[in-house]
Amino acid sequence: MKKDLIVIGAGPAGSSAAFLAARAGLDVLILEKESWPRYKACGGALSAKTVDILAEHDIQIGPELIKNQISEFKFSFPGREEFELNYKKTPIKLINRKTFDDFLLKKAAAAGAEFIDQMEVLRVKENGNEVLVETLTENYTTQFLVAADGANSRTAKYLNREKKEIIKNKGIAIEAEIEYQNLIDNYFKDQILIDFKHLDNGYGWVFPKKDSLSIGLGILNFEKVDLNKILTDYLRELNIRIKKDDFLVKGHPIPVYSDQTEFKRASNRIFLAGDAAYLADAFIGEGIYYSLVSGFAAAETIVDCLDSNSVETNYIPAANYELRLKNNIFTELKEAEKVARLFYNNRKIVQLLLKSRRDLLIIFMDAVQGLKSYSELGNLFNFFKNLFKIKI
Repeated sequence: MKKDLIVIGAGPAGSSAAFLAARAGLDVLILEKESWPRYKACGGALSAKTVDILAEHDIQIGPELIKNQISEFKFSFPGREEFELNYKKTPIKLINRKTFDDFLLKKAAAAGAEFIDQMEVLRVKENGNEVLVETLTENYTTQFLVAADGANSRTAKYLNREKKEIIKNKGIAIEAEIEYQNLIDNYFKDQILIDFKHLDNGYGWVFPKKDSLSIGLGILNFEKVDLNKILTDYLRELNIRIKKDDFLVKGHPIPVYSDQTEFKRASNRIFLAGDAAYLADAFIGEGIYYSLVSGFAAAETIVDCLDSNSVETNYIPAANYELRLKNNIFTELKEAEKVARLFYNNRKIVQLLLKSRRDLLIIFMDAVQGLKSYSELGNLFNFFKNLFKIKI
């Protein structure tokens, strides 16, 4: 049976695309390789802009999903220098990704999408006005395909098969999820810690949730370090004394957006979304928001195409999808890339600035939350760059 849309992957990008397409009346099938629901290594911080874009599509984040809401932050730098911030505008919402992703999938299913887990897609092939999707046990055909199959996407490799190599702008993150009952002491219930001491091109974090701590490290480039050792040292520094068997450690790649590389995100029948499209923020590694934007954009492109029956006319789905991404997120992602280069290459000067300009932390949080753009933070950094003759 031929589907209107097949979605590979049931994370935020895949479920958002499936939800919107199914709600518009399309025959949608989601294929997920993992047994569902599955654990996902992620700090689980939801920015205000993430909550807002879900609300714009009639998806409300209820209190049952929120594991904590925090306004207190501590930023740590080398030399034991720390800056604290009470960010009163809007707290960061912390969620469990396993529960959150399942919530989004259920929204898609309630809208009419069919879901099959433990169904790994082995290969896809665009063939005229359809896409062939091959799994271990079944073969499918579909008018359109949204590939939200992660940072190591097979579909991305297929779309970019004419290039000598696919882009390698990947960072990596590692995270420990520790239940409070396994902690001897717990000092973290009311404050998020952001730590810039241990990595040159990344940071560590402690996110305190209702029943657990998410403690992790993220590198936003190819810096070769032993993250497991650094995480062990970080836990010791935090005075967290715990047996290794009492917590789960997971790692995952961070497919960082870069304006410096050519990367094909769509054909007229296939659309990459989320991590498969390399849309993580280069400054802090934020991915959920951009995954949702790309999932919704892919579905909107497909629905518009089918409504106008325009694949056969002058409507070009690939160009339309790229335009939606450009209008919604590419400018911000480019600015995040500029801010990241300036910040991580000149952290000693950033430390000096923060001593006299604590408002930079507020502007930083405003940008993370979506209340201001990264360009405003970048403009301030550019001012100080010129003042101190910093080279980006």
